[in-house]
Amino acid sequence: MFFTQPSLADYRNLIGRPKRGVRVVGKPVSDQLRQIRQRCERLEQLSEPEFSNAAAAMRSRVRNECEATRVPNVVESFALTAEALRRTTGMVYYDCQLVGGLALAGGTVAEIQTGEGKTITTALPAALFGWTGWGIHLATTNEYLSRRDYETLRPVYERLGLSVGLLRSQASSDEKAIAYACDLTFGPGYEFGFDFLRDQRLKRSRHNQRLGDSVRRTLRGDSPYEAAPMQRALFMTIIDEADSILIDEANTPLVLSGAKMSTATASAIFEFADQTALGLSEGVDFEIDSIGRAINLTDKGIGVISETWVQRPAGMAARPFADLVVNALKARHLVRRDQDYVVREGRVLIVDGNTGRIHDERKWSNGLHQAIEVKEGLSVSDENEAQARITRQRFIQLYQRVAGLTGTAAGSEGELREFYNLPVVRISPHRPCLRQSLRTRFFDGFESKANAIVSDIRQRSDLGQPILIGTRTIDESQRLSVQLKKHSIPHVVLNGLQDEDEADIVAQAGRSGSVTIATNMAGRGTDIQPDAASIEAGGLHVIATEINHNQRVDRQLAGRAARQGDPGSCQFFCAADDELIATRSPSLSAQMRRDAGPTGECDRDFSNLVAKLQRQSESDARRLREQMVARDRWSESIRESLS
Repeated sequence: MFFTQPSLADYRNLIGRPKRGVRVVGKPVSDQLRQIRQRCERLEQLSEPEFSNAAAAMRSRVRNECEATRVPNVVESFALTAEALRRTTGMVYYDCQLVGGLALAGGTVAEIQTGEGKTITTALPAALFGWTGWGIHLATTNEYLSRRDYETLRPVYERLGLSVGLLRSQASSDEKAIAYACDLTFGPGYEFGFDFLRDQRLKRSRHNQRLGDSVRRTLRGDSPYEAAPMQRALFMTIIDEADSILIDEANTPLVLSGAKMSTATASAIFEFADQTALGLSEGVDFEIDSIGRAINLTDKGIGVISETWVQRPAGMAARPFADLVVNALKARHLVRRDQDYVVREGRVLIVDGNTGRIHDERKWSNGLHQAIEVKEGLSVSDENEAQARITRQRFIQLYQRVAGLTGTAAGSEGELREFYNLPVVRISPHRPCLRQSLRTRFFDGFESKANAIVSDIRQRSDLGQPILIGTRTIDESQRLSVQLKKHSIPHVVLNGLQDEDEADIVAQAGRSGSVTIATNMAGRGTDIQPDAASIEAGGLHVIATEINHNQRVDRQLAGRAARQGDPGSCQFFCAADDELIATRSPSLSAQMRRDAGPTGECDRDFSNLVAKLQRQSESDARRLREQMVARDRWSESIRESLS
């Protein structure tokens, strides 16, 4: 069988619509694979017009979800998709990819190892349910990946007679409506959620319309026609990097902000709050919760703030002064430049901690964004009012069908089943993974760690091995770049700040002897292909400069090397001042410094202790998600009782 999970060893007919796990009915998967292969052989003999007719006939056979899940239709759809892929790109499906497609069609999260062709695997269930015409949402973690997958697969889908659209975050509502009207729509996961909230806001505004509003618009010369919702009913979503979208990004709800707040806080009040914060003492007036990323005022601190308020400048405040001071303290002590945000052209731009990407359209709420602008000496922008919000857990549950795939679902099975009713199916790879995982090296601080990394890079680069250096933050990518420049080591940086095109940087990262420093932008979905000389030198070598708060992020970075049976290697470098260690275990940080030798490297292996901290971090994050979902359910029950 293709599954390593014993409980799924007899996995059969993954079609059907599971509500509590996977239905086990019908013919074995191996029989379905045989039927698909046989049909593919016959389709290869068809001329192009004959193949188009076969695809058109398939659309007429699938009018609804029930018809799509009939085994003969599944076999025909998968075979047509496989033949369209072969004719368009020359690629053919491996058995493991077909099995992955069946798992997705059955409503599961398929764990498919990195480099095993997840992109083309999604085409199988997408085309199957795309024949219904009800609209399939193909969600990725960011716009770069959604555009890449759209450009890769659009010719395949169009050969099947399926229409394809692409969401762009800056597109107009009309442009998005056109994309949503297609059989298949590619886009970032968050954009589907925000567009849902925009449609909900539109529906509420219609409901709140007063009698005569339409006439008044006509008299003013405005369009008498109201905007139409962008999305159709939420039928099915197929989520790439499902653990990132459904778990990591689900730590925070989707919040749609709109018009300026009716009562705005004067910029002078924000500046006064910042000056007040600078006068407070840690441990006396406030305490910092680094793990929870919170500021807790003491009774003394509250008293100082109350006394200071009487000296405030003129102007209105939209929230309590103590909240403004807490925001100023957060801006000074918890929110870090070139880690949580960057400053570009006089604006504070948020960095997505999960993907490493910079989002110029997002802003922190409740006055925190303005507090950071004051800290950076920038003009204070207007606060926008939150007009709609939804947890990602609740949004995903609105779809009739959900499926996902990732290379790192292990360890998240319970949460995926609890919040999304999605079982995890592990798919055996087409080729065994040849990645060499070298022992983790430990250091007393960044400087000694950086020296060791530079030395390792020089040796490997001289041998012709390409190197990808994964950093957790933009700041560390810049600091390492400085070190490499000091030693005259040519390299490129991918951190969202560079002018070069991301696709060009990724394409060059596999060349023999190349050195690439990247944030999490290169951690998911990035396919770095080593050239022949690189393979001869040992394949891509990945250097991770820090242990992340989540082991799945580390596994994704390591997964850039040794893909599709190629050789490759990975090694982690860990320092006492890394955030995970410094914030969660100062005692371990001190111990690492004590045990370091003359070069700053530790002889002792601290892997087990660091892994324990990582598990604690993951547990804390899950608990916060559970609390957020519980609050959301409570709020919903209150709304329903009042309606």
